[in-house]
Amino acid sequence: MAEYKTTVALEIGAQSVTMGVFTPSGKGFALSRYARREILLDPVEEGMRMDYVSNAIAELVTELKVKGSDVRNVVSGQQVFMRFIKLITLEDSNIEEQVSYEAQQHIPFPLDDIQWDYQELPDRGTGETEVLLVAIKKDVLDGLNGQVEGSGLKTRSVDCSITSLYNAFRVSYPEEEEPVMILDIGAKTTDIIFAEAGRFFTRSVTAAGAFITNSISREFGLSFREAEKLKLESGIVSLGNGFTDNLPEQEAALAATIRNGMSRLGSEVQRTINHYRGQYKGSAPVKAYICGGGARLPYAVEFLQSVLNIPVEYLNPLNAFAIGSKVDEEALGMDALCLGPIAGAAVSGAGVGDFSIDLVPTSVGKERAELQMLPKVLAGGLVAVAGAAIFAYAADSAATGAEKMLKTARPALEAIESVQSSIEAEQAKYKRAAGELEGIMAHYTMRTAYPEVLKQLSERGASVKFWFTEFAPLINYEVDKVSLTEANDVKGTRLIEPSKSRAAGNNSSINQAPEAVDVRARNKAPKVTAICVSGYTSKKPGDDRSQSQRQAIYDLVAKNFDERSADSLFSYQNADIMKNLNHYYQFTDSKSARGKVTVPDYVEKFMMIMPLKTPIAIPELNEGK
Repeated sequence: MAEYKTTVALEIGAQSVTMGVFTPSGKGFALSRYARREILLDPVEEGMRMDYVSNAIAELVTELKVKGSDVRNVVSGQQVFMRFIKLITLEDSNIEEQVSYEAQQHIPFPLDDIQWDYQELPDRGTGETEVLLVAIKKDVLDGLNGQVEGSGLKTRSVDCSITSLYNAFRVSYPEEEEPVMILDIGAKTTDIIFAEAGRFFTRSVTAAGAFITNSISREFGLSFREAEKLKLESGIVSLGNGFTDNLPEQEAALAATIRNGMSRLGSEVQRTINHYRGQYKGSAPVKAYICGGGARLPYAVEFLQSVLNIPVEYLNPLNAFAIGSKVDEEALGMDALCLGPIAGAAVSGAGVGDFSIDLVPTSVGKERAELQMLPKVLAGGLVAVAGAAIFAYAADSAATGAEKMLKTARPALEAIESVQSSIEAEQAKYKRAAGELEGIMAHYTMRTAYPEVLKQLSERGASVKFWFTEFAPLINYEVDKVSLTEANDVKGTRLIEPSKSRAAGNNSSINQAPEAVDVRARNKAPKVTAICVSGYTSKKPGDDRSQSQRQAIYDLVAKNFDERSADSLFSYQNADIMKNLNHYYQFTDSKSARGKVTVPDYVEKFMMIMPLKTPIAIPELNEGK
């Protein structure tokens, strides 16, 4: 049931802090007052972020006069991990335990180090239960909570900006039934959200405000702060075809630079649409809504409309909200584009949102646990008092009275013992079922892991400049400890050796880890931690200048497999790779080939190591096989 109460909502974004106060109004909310603070930091100043955020929150608390209030916090999408998980639907299954198991497989951190929550998605009749998993590192969450509570506020809940924005959209556009797309163009990421009947999907890309600012900084030789100021004061998105002919030279160059950055965003959006349609069987959006700080660039709507070839509109997340008399409606005109997450926090707090995500900070979790224990403590006290009274009565009663009471109590005791036995039997049954479920989920993960890796590799690795010839899983491979310039191969770490795979026998192709990667000596479970991909690049015979072919491989990995891509299966960080190329790539041409390796003069052989975000378990072999 909806519960419309005064709500203080706070969003801590990458370059801004926003706070709003929402009060009940009829059967909904009114935005009573709000305020924002920009936090513009040069990348080299990231270490000072916490101080800037704390000061901004303190200023907003004073300005809006909300000290001591409960607050619903919203964290930016770039700080959380979001995964879509499909679960096998089992009768009497505990979905929370299944999600917990899957979280261990999908989140690249120990469960003790993260705080997570989940939401079941609508049943699409596939026989599987699909859930959205949202997780955040505990140290990040607790750090943000410390800044909030240090400013005189009390955390009530913590949501994610993506699900919060979606809640605001659904309340503000209840009539929108066709498949649409929301582009929240933030500072460091653009969150792409698909809203379709019975479906929800989201993906974050790095083509956003800071990406454009960095492009301006490089193009004009400015600091990050100067480039951001120039973008906000003079920036527009060029629409091409002579659009900038009448502008001064610098403004025309600025508009062209911004257009290039927005073109990158357009490409990422198109690629995400194709992924959503191909992998999730979703429908192509018939309309797009844009919001966030990046949406305020002049001509952003017109440019995206021409690139996406669908109608594009500004998103007003306050469509369903009344506006209080103290709100400056003129300033709200463009600020509304940035208020979606806090509006969604009010919606979810009232219990009327599609999503109800709550990432609980450590201190808040302890307080909630203590509050839950309070009734039990009171009940225990009452039982103790009652027991004392009974004891006093029994002591003062005659022996016959005591015996009578014992006879009366004995059937109740026997009934309790019977219930206890039933509970223990059910617990044992549950424990057995949990073990069976864990085995089933392990097999399910094994069944889908390699097809997903192969599919992503084939979809994102297609190129006319090179081709793949080998796909080899590597056992407990540690990429940072192996230099490929000193090793001709990764022999001994492959799960399947080519020579063995051609031999007969059921298990002959499975390679046992040698002493170099002996999993028992290291107390590590045998898992596939990386994939070795080999292939060839074409080149002109006699031409030793192969850098362009190599660069094509570097660029493909940086663009399509970087771990910051929400759905990448690999743990690549492009900056680290470019500093340590010899740990990830090996190239061999006809001159450098040694031993039995023969490389024709018109190609160059390459080997590429691709570390996995989530290791894959390998089958256990019987001794002697």
